[in-house]
Amino acid sequence: MINFKCDQCSKPIQVSKEMAGKQGKCPYCASPLIVPAPLVFDIDETHAPDGKPTSWVESLGKVDVPVQPAGPKPVPLADKAKSFIGTLLYWIFGLLFAGWTLTVILQAPVAAIPLLIATVLLLPPLCNMLMAKFQFDLQPSVRVIGAVVLGVAGMLLFSNHLRDEITAENKAAESAAAQKKVEQKKADTDYLVANKPAITTQFQQLLDAKKIIEARNLLQKYKGLGDADVDAMFAKVDAKVKDIARDEQTASLKAKLAQLGKDDYAGQETIYKALLALYPGNKEYTDKLAAASHEIKKASEFQQRRIAGEAWDYETTQDSMSQKPVTTAFIRSTNRLSFDFPYRGAQQATLQLRKHPRWGQDVILHIQKGQFLCNSYNGCSVSVRFGNGKPKQFSAGEPSDNNSTAVFIRGYNSFVSELRKVDKIYIEAQFYKEGNRTMEFAVDGLDWK
Repeated sequence: MINFKCDQCSKPIQVSKEMAGKQGKCPYCASPLIVPAPLVFDIDETHAPDGKPTSWVESLGKVDVPVQPAGPKPVPLADKAKSFIGTLLYWIFGLLFAGWTLTVILQAPVAAIPLLIATVLLLPPLCNMLMAKFQFDLQPSVRVIGAVVLGVAGMLLFSNHLRDEITAENKAAESAAAQKKVEQKKADTDYLVANKPAITTQFQQLLDAKKIIEARNLLQKYKGLGDADVDAMFAKVDAKVKDIARDEQTASLKAKLAQLGKDDYAGQETIYKALLALYPGNKEYTDKLAAASHEIKKASEFQQRRIAGEAWDYETTQDSMSQKPVTTAFIRSTNRLSFDFPYRGAQQATLQLRKHPRWGQDVILHIQKGQFLCNSYNGCSVSVRFGNGKPKQFSAGEPSDNNSTAVFIRGYNSFVSELRKVDKIYIEAQFYKEGNRTMEFAVDGLDWK
């Protein structure tokens, strides 16, 4: 139902929504009126309130139209609030679209068309007047959806317009720059033809004064203008400028290199890479870069071995009899030994260097389980290869407690002296019912006095 008031007598009138936009007369004062369009929250009642229908006449002919005065039953307050809020929202968004339309219309008239239509759909007076004039009705949902769709269309059209404007401006700027470049080139060419002797003389004076960069800058604007002499002079001085810049950069890199610590291999690697970029193929820089990279790799591998327990570890205890310190350095093998029953299971061997206040200096080789073939009467020998050298034989003996899981390797001074020179050693020993087995140790990084 549509609820409205007569403009003359202000009496409330209620008619069905089908009457929107039609002309007639007020049932109270008989003044002419037009039924307005329904608002988004107009009440849609299935039964008219009590009251006797009143006939009224269109201006073009006599047609009985049921027009009902407002019944005795008042409209609920909640419905009034909904109707008020709906109308308020129409006004708010309608005014926003109106402002948007005014902003856009001067820049992009085509984009303003859908925005203008959306404004008409949202503003109640404009929409009601349109529906009354052309005698049609738009449901509130159609008005809202239509306004949203038209707003999106207007926004897309406006963004396309702005993009086209920017593209046109960029093309115009590029064209102007190209034209200016052509004009400047012609002016430079004409000047060079007219003043070549003077330019050449000035260039030579700058070279004689060792002002290489100034000489290069003088010929910069005349390069590529078709004069072979000028192009040759520029190429020559440009090469000198590049050499000067390279020499300065080299001096700076070498100064930084001198400030680095001898163990700062990461810094050395970075600088030698930069030097090789300046002097590709330089043997000195190539070799030093390779050495620094090798040290970085070694340090990384050493750290990994330390985490795995395969790097040197140190321990200091006190001899209970002499009350003097017992110092020990020990390292686990990088490979595993596997024996048959009853010593099954992978295990690592341990190499130990020991300084004892009463027993002296020893090299001791341990395993966790199994038996070295080395008795206290005849002793035994082990074969040791230091790095890539040839194997050397060292005599050995079992400990005083006859523990078969350890042997003492004799020749401490010779053994440790050779060990300090290499990164890896290989020790071969004989085991009970297992034959000869080789144990590998990564011995770099030893800190032992």
